[in-house]
Amino acid sequence: MQTKTLIAGLASGVVTFLLGWLVFGILLMDYYNAHSFHYTGIMKDPPVIWAIALGNLSWGMMIAYILSLAGVKSAAKGFTTGFVVFLLAIAGFDFLFYGTVKLYGLRITSIDILLNALMGGVSGAIAALVLGKK
Repeated sequence: MQTKTLIAGLASGVVTFLLGWLVFGILLMDYYNAHSFHYTGIMKDPPVIWAIALGNLSWGMMIAYILSLAGVKSAAKGFTTGFVVFLLAIAGFDFLFYGTVKLYGLRITSIDILLNALMGGVSGAIAALVLGKK
């Protein structure tokens, strides 16, 4: 993997981490709590931040790698590609969870997919901008 791809993945991962913290940890935390099924001991309190950060860096590296392979270097194309990749990935995870685990209802599952796809678009745009720099 090229250095530029690694930098793009790091930038993308940091953006995804910060957006996740803002959207899910602050703005919509109460909404998710109100629309989730609650089980004693299922949520870690406090959450394991290093694991969340590592997961977001993995998302960032994945999108940067895909964009690098595809030769994407514009923010618009990066947004579109990131949106579609995250939409498909998160839809896969969330619908499998919805079908097997009683954690979220269908409404919050659908909202989660859309929000993550939008975050993926922003993440892809950032990665593409880094990849497009000379």
